[in-house]
Amino acid sequence: MMPARYFHQVSQVAIDQLAHNLPQSVLISGPDGIGLSSAAEYITSKLKVQPLVILPERDEKVDLEKGTITVDRIRSLYDYTRGKTDTMRVVIIDYAERMRQTAQNAFLKLLEEPTPQTHYILLTHAPQLLLPTIRSRVEAHELRTITKAQSEALLDELDIKDQRQRAQLMFIAGGLPAELSRLAQDEAYFASRSEIVRDAREFLQATPYKRLLVAEKYRDDRPGTLTLLDDTAKLLSQNLSPKDASSLVVKIDNLLNAYQRIEQNGNVRLILADIVLQ
Repeated sequence: MMPARYFHQVSQVAIDQLAHNLPQSVLISGPDGIGLSSAAEYITSKLKVQPLVILPERDEKVDLEKGTITVDRIRSLYDYTRGKTDTMRVVIIDYAERMRQTAQNAFLKLLEEPTPQTHYILLTHAPQLLLPTIRSRVEAHELRTITKAQSEALLDELDIKDQRQRAQLMFIAGGLPAELSRLAQDEAYFASRSEIVRDAREFLQATPYKRLLVAEKYRDDRPGTLTLLDDTAKLLSQNLSPKDASSLVVKIDNLLNAYQRIEQNGNVRLILADIVLQ
C-alpha cells in the first residue's frame, strides 16, 4: 500500500473522512496511476475490514487490460449482501467502468435496496461511463495529483538518485504516485513509456513526413495513441509563454479534441493524419 503522504493533501483529508465515516456507497475516481486501489486499501485498513474485491475478468481469470465485470458477478453479490451480520462488510469494485450495461443495472438494484452494514467503494478512471442513476446514488470523490515536493520525496524513498532519470520519471508520471512507483521499479515499462515520449517529441517537432511515420506506427494501437497525444500535450504545455501562448493553446485544444475522438472509437490513423496536416 502506498504511504499516506503520497496522496495530495486535499485528497488525504477526504480519504481520512471516509475512513472515519464510510457512506453506504462511495465513488473514488482519478486518472490511471493516481492510486485508487491504494486509497481503498487505506480506508479499509483504517476500518480494520477485509474487503471483497471485484476485478474485471476474461475467461474466468482476472484481466485488467481486456476484462469486464459481468452481470453474473454483480448478481453474486445479492446473496453475499443479504445475509445478516453484526460487522461491517465492504465491497470494492475496481475498474467499475468495466461493468457492462446489464451489470450496471444489476448493481443499481443493490444501491436501491441497501442492506445494513454493507458498503460499496467504486473505483474508476472513467466515471462518465457509469450510469447517471448510479452516479447520483454515490458520494463522489476525485483524487488529485500529488505535488512536485511529494514526487521528489517518493523518488527519494525509491532510492532514485540520478537527476536526469528523476526528471524523466517526473515528466512521464505527471504527479501520479502509483505510476511514478511503477516507472521507477519496472525497467521494461519505463523503456516503453520513454519510447512514447520520444515519439511525442518527434510528432511535435519533426517534418510532416516523419510525423506521418509516427502516426503510422500507432495506427493499430489505440491505448498507445492516447498516451502519445497526452505526452504531446504535456510537452506543448511546458513550452507555454506569453509570446506564443495563443497558438500553443490552439494546438493543445486540437490534441485534446483528437484524444476524445479516438477515445470514442474514432479512426486512429485518420485522426492522427489530420493533426499532422493542421
